[in-house]
Amino acid sequence: GRVVLGDTGVVSGAEVFVQNDLGLSDAKIQVVVSVTVLFAAVGSALAGAPLQARGRKPVIMVASCFYCVGSLTVAAARGFGELVAGRVVLGLGVGLSSMAIPVYVAEASPAELRGRLVSCYNLFIVLGQAAACGVNIVCGTYLGTSSRWRVSMGVAAAPAFLQLVGFFYLPESPRWLAQTGDVDGAARVLETLRGRAASSETIERDLQQLRAMEPEDVGDCAQGLSEVRRTPHLRATFGLGLGLMALQQFSGVNTIMYYGAAILIMCGFEEKDSVALTAVLALAQGLGIVVSLPLWERCGRRRLLIPSALAAAAAMACVALAFWAGIDTYKYVGLLGVVTYLVGFGLGLSSGPWVVNAEIYPTRLRGLGQASACTANWAANYVVAACVEIKPVRWVHPIILHEVISRR
Repeated sequence: GRVVLGDTGVVSGAEVFVQNDLGLSDAKIQVVVSVTVLFAAVGSALAGAPLQARGRKPVIMVASCFYCVGSLTVAAARGFGELVAGRVVLGLGVGLSSMAIPVYVAEASPAELRGRLVSCYNLFIVLGQAAACGVNIVCGTYLGTSSRWRVSMGVAAAPAFLQLVGFFYLPESPRWLAQTGDVDGAARVLETLRGRAASSETIERDLQQLRAMEPEDVGDCAQGLSEVRRTPHLRATFGLGLGLMALQQFSGVNTIMYYGAAILIMCGFEEKDSVALTAVLALAQGLGIVVSLPLWERCGRRRLLIPSALAAAAAMACVALAFWAGIDTYKYVGLLGVVTYLVGFGLGLSSGPWVVNAEIYPTRLRGLGQASACTANWAANYVVAACVEIKPVRWVHPIILHEVISRR
């Protein structure tokens, strides 16, 4: 499901072509990029109630439909208004999907594999970004000015359609079924998901946990909010989840993923090389995630998150120094700093907030908790995306906070 969210990879390489083809100003291309993030926050906020009342599977399928429609609308856009409309629909799909899929994966996974599988969720967005960069390179090489960005945007509907079809054959979350009182249905789903490879002891342990769950009202978000306000430990839990999501975005990763090609052009690389190098940026983050996969259960969440944040901050400080000393001379130092930042980010900050948020909320509040966390994530993401001007560059980065004066 996370491959669907590789839209950031498409935008990073295609926004240069969109701007040139449609004659958009820097302010308008900034709106095109950031409006998806804004409506992803809206989609996340609106999805809490249906996630709790209707289940995880229907929300994911609706998100896939939004994504298909949005991608095709963007591909067919003839002007700024249609482009923004398509990006708005895309944002709603992204918000729904980014909220529902981690919950579904966490609730369907064995406890001993939960951290690794939720981390794979982030690995696949990186693979989606890398694949999107590959599509951008092929389209930029073989297609004309207008066709290359339209095809790359339209192709994004393909993984969303595959996800939609696939979920017709996938079951609902067993924990959600048990929470709504359908323990027998949850047991059947659990036996199907665990399969023959799982030991009978493992299946029996999970079944006992499901049978021990008492049915509760999982659809009343107002009651859930009231409970959170009244209960100190729930307030602390929600504060932790939302704080981690905000930290992930204020570290600035999506500044690089959205505007990767433009930033590399600032560094002195040619336009064609910059689009190709955006794939390297995506793969750098993927490398960090792959290294972290076996460590989530072995080292725990905290021991990966803290070093990851420190490494990312140190790498961004190096990038700031490269700009300060003269990026024309030190462009490869800047590139190395960005790549190092993404590897460090991938080691913990990329997956950690999603892993933690998928685990810390009670099942009856998981939809509300995940909706709140995703809304915080996308709202912080929007603030970061909206703080970036491309040309002339006054790059306000949450860590660098350094003004870069571009060549005029």
